[in-house]
Amino acid sequence: MTPTVLLDCRWLSLGGAGRLTELLLRGLAQNPPAGRWVLWGPPATCELAWPGAEMAHTTLDPRAGFGQRGWFQLPRSDLTVFLHQQRPLRRVRSVTVILDTIPLRFAASRLDRAVKRLFLRRVVTISGEVATISRYSQACIGRDLRTPAERVAVLSLPADDALADRVRALRERLPRQDAALYVGAFLPHKNLPRLVEAFGRTDFRAGGGQLWLVGGAPEHRRHLEQALTPDQRRFVVLRERCDQQELERLLATAAFLVQPSLEEGFGLPVLEALSCGLPVCVSDGGALPEITAGVADPFPARSVGAMAASIDATARRATDTARPAPAPWAAPSTADFARQFEEIVWRNLR
Repeated sequence: MTPTVLLDCRWLSLGGAGRLTELLLRGLAQNPPAGRWVLWGPPATCELAWPGAEMAHTTLDPRAGFGQRGWFQLPRSDLTVFLHQQRPLRRVRSVTVILDTIPLRFAASRLDRAVKRLFLRRVVTISGEVATISRYSQACIGRDLRTPAERVAVLSLPADDALADRVRALRERLPRQDAALYVGAFLPHKNLPRLVEAFGRTDFRAGGGQLWLVGGAPEHRRHLEQALTPDQRRFVVLRERCDQQELERLLATAAFLVQPSLEEGFGLPVLEALSCGLPVCVSDGGALPEITAGVADPFPARSVGAMAASIDATARRATDTARPAPAPWAAPSTADFARQFEEIVWRNLR
């Protein structure tokens, strides 16, 4: 009897998990997998489905009720692949992607931390296998959730070649701006107050450079904006989440990307910037040194002075016309990424 694999696509278009979902679906569509696959997600999932894949439509936000609203909607299958740790705590045969354990270190209170730890430990207990996105996250899951390394598979996230081609083409046509770009949430572990302070000390800023902060939720944007001094308001441009077309325009016109995080489970914007040939300036937070090894010299995340010096060094490299353009970052293809997932699926169906 052909086994049924249920792929939880409900996170499509929602943050890093949504991007992971999109890249996985693209890879699977290039070489459709064997067996019966059911894609559980919003109507937009159809656009990324392959011939033979079945749809189980839902418009339920996967974050609703801390992920538990989907408990009774969960379609039947022989194996469910959850692409985010915030999943129904229903005991079914499953593989779960735990992106990171950062919320445990940036919890609102001890009680909040304890509840989140209990939740994640339960996720590990009811999952046949856990997958994550970096060696750093694998080590954190082992330490924080008492999970043996052999139960945590590490996936190599792919570069989006189509995105890279579009951005490189735009970079040839659009004028470059004296701006450093940050893309991501405006959360405490992203270290944005230090970034703003460090940027204000740079020669790049003194020469007219701007800092573009893009991707924050409205409430986080307002909080950050209220904390800016009058001088900082002159060089900081705050943007909430933007569509893909606008993001690509920002990647094409910025001088470089900066990622100052205290901790990252991976840092997908950095990978995408590198694949587009955009210089990057990164901290030593979490997995960032791992994914930029040999390409960037990470600065200490808590040192404002070191951050400012690194921004200036990256700005000089970005504007040095005598330097060759950075080569596209070598990363797995979406097809390679999908094959990694398939190996995990078949291993858990034996």
